[in-house]
Amino acid sequence: MDIYLHPLHVRSDLVRDLNRIVRQQVGHGLWRQRWTEDGRMQDPPQGLGIAECRWELIPSADMPKGVAIMPVEGERSCIWLVRAGSCTCAMRDEMNRILERIVGDGLWVQCWDGADRRRMPAEAPAPRPRPGAVLLM
Repeated sequence: MDIYLHPLHVRSDLVRDLNRIVRQQVGHGLWRQRWTEDGRMQDPPQGLGIAECRWELIPSADMPKGVAIMPVEGERSCIWLVRAGSCTCAMRDEMNRILERIVGDGLWVQCWDGADRRRMPAEAPAPRPRPGAVLLM
């Protein structure tokens, strides 16, 4: 799995780091796709808030040297810390919109314990209240 992003909106080091991390997450089964069987990908966003995933721009001084992006994961959460200047605000906002859909609606799920969670939504936790977010497009 590789992710392709428009070169006018991201630096090449961000793409390199992102692809390396996502290949590991998906390759080891830590995150799994679960939308192929039931046709939910074609449905409009549901706003379920099953999990949270977003990009946050972080000042360069607060990021490890040589790292353009890194995930900070918790249960039902993956916050991607992105070195400021590695992508445009428009790219961050678009990624946040996409992540809210695919992670928030459970189209990709976190599987740390190795359990096969493709049988959701019956297993899905009840939607949790989440803080409001304003995404500027």
